[in-house]
Amino acid sequence: MNDNPAKPTDRADNITRTVAAAIVPILLLAFVILFFTPDQTERRFAWAIAPNMTAAFMGAGYLGGAFLFLRVALGDPWRCVKHGFPPVTAFTVMMLIATVLHWERFDLHHFPFQLWLFLYVVTPILIPILWLRNRYKDDGSMVAGDVAVPAAAGWALFVAGIGFAVFASIGLFAPTVLIELWVWQLTPLTARIMAGWFALLAVGGLTIGRERRWSAWRVGLTSIALWHMLVLIAAVINSADFPAGVINWYTVLVLLSVIGMGVLYATMERKRRLYASRHDAV
Repeated sequence: MNDNPAKPTDRADNITRTVAAAIVPILLLAFVILFFTPDQTERRFAWAIAPNMTAAFMGAGYLGGAFLFLRVALGDPWRCVKHGFPPVTAFTVMMLIATVLHWERFDLHHFPFQLWLFLYVVTPILIPILWLRNRYKDDGSMVAGDVAVPAAAGWALFVAGIGFAVFASIGLFAPTVLIELWVWQLTPLTARIMAGWFALLAVGGLTIGRERRWSAWRVGLTSIALWHMLVLIAAVINSADFPAGVINWYTVLVLLSVIGMGVLYATMERKRRLYASRHDAV
């Protein structure tokens, strides 16, 4: 804990906030289409996605991303949102790679695919540029009211990041292996799409896992928890998509992860409020 005041420049610049504001409605639209109408992706999305669980998984992830960029647009301190940019960069690069490798699956005359292609050609360059523009705004120091995340939580997240990196690598370089491992049906294209989401989680875990400030965890943790809570809801709704049943190694791990994130969030917020009340009393 530290009493150093936050710097007045500890926020994303106006260009970054404007771009983030423009990204939010696109991600929200993707969420609505993929999560609520997964059986209509051939017409409404970049390509026809099957089964519905894959589309719902992606839609839930896009809502988590919308939350992150909304916090950027609203002017949250840079230290609170900066760790979201490297994972998003990894994700966008993987989406572009999957698109190029499976070009024959797409219709260039289909407007939703044109939007998809534009986004994943531009964002792998744009997102890191925005991160670089703002990188000097946080020196890694604790500020007033912040509290430290337990080292065990950081190590757990870092190890999880390594695990996700393994799954991302398998999905990218050996999609047939991921297809065999996965709990619902995948194709080579959707296996590589899933690898992109795993890459996001991997880079996030490896990056945030080394961070000790709770303020730098909170937005990212909320984003990931929101995404995976919706994944569990989607699994129940689309239970027929699980050949071995909706209760399986993946959904159990997701449930345990959501519970763990909830416990950590509640514990750290209580710790932060307790520190704030003691500080105000002094």
